[in-house]
Amino acid sequence: MGKWRELPHELEPDVRALVDRLREMKDDSGQSLAALAGRTPYSKSAWERYLNGRKLPPREAVEALGRLTGRDIAPLTALWELAEQAWNRPRPPGPEADPGGQPAAEAVEPPARPARRRSPGARLAGLLVVSAAVAVGAAAIPAAGGHDAGPHRKPGTTETSTTAAEADVDTQCFADGCAGLDPKDTGCAGDAWTSALARVGRVYVELRYSNACRAAWGRISWGRPGDVAEVVPARGRSLRERVHYDTDVYTAMIPASDPSRAKACTQLTSGRHGCTRPGGQRHLLEPPEPSAPAPPRRTPAHSG
Repeated sequence: MGKWRELPHELEPDVRALVDRLREMKDDSGQSLAALAGRTPYSKSAWERYLNGRKLPPREAVEALGRLTGRDIAPLTALWELAEQAWNRPRPPGPEADPGGQPAAEAVEPPARPARRRSPGARLAGLLVVSAAVAVGAAAIPAAGGHDAGPHRKPGTTETSTTAAEADVDTQCFADGCAGLDPKDTGCAGDAWTSALARVGRVYVELRYSNACRAAWGRISWGRPGDVAEVVPARGRSLRERVHYDTDVYTAMIPASDPSRAKACTQLTSGRHGCTRPGGQRHLLEPPEPSAPAPPRRTPAHSG
């Protein structure tokens, strides 16, 4: 592997620790940046920015590299969370000059108690302990599989970070150009998230959305052969796809300027049917795997 360029001096220690770990994983894998782009939803230029400290990688990119290199995802996620906190920490503004060219007077405040600074390793160890406790409490809600190759979400939360930048996902269509296309084949699943969710019997119905592609699609989980997933736009023709042999299926895409312009529906072989509400702006937790026991609380579906 070639020699890495020096990281920016202003990088916070936690961010530097994350980038160093990603560089180590990349070198151990023997993959070039072009190869990483071909095996993940993120472009070669995006990986170049991440690995040189010019941009904080989204959590999904860190997890994708972890899975590609056979690493344990939990420590990587904990390391990324520390880096995100450091990256988004407000920087103190420099002194401003007055019209006469002299520095502006600073407000006098009582001296703050100096904070104890811990090393990135110590903070990571503490965060891993907390993460392990959360994982035990959320063991009954396992993480959902990415049926349409979208990012995996952490169990135990109802919202997820929106760090993933649209420009960092390699896509092959946008808005109207995505109509009728497969979200996985076009790369739109790279930044996909669930914007609306409902249950019809044991079947989960999701409205999936890609900010990068400005497109939406429907997905059902825990279905049976013959069950139908449907995505319904605010205006225009809906698209449907049927479960053939597995338990889940997703539709082709419809253009949508935002998630509220669509909803997802299902028609089951049992005769039951239902839809989600129009999509919202919150990133919702994806359903558990079909092999897991159904959660006791049911989300009502809206008939339609």
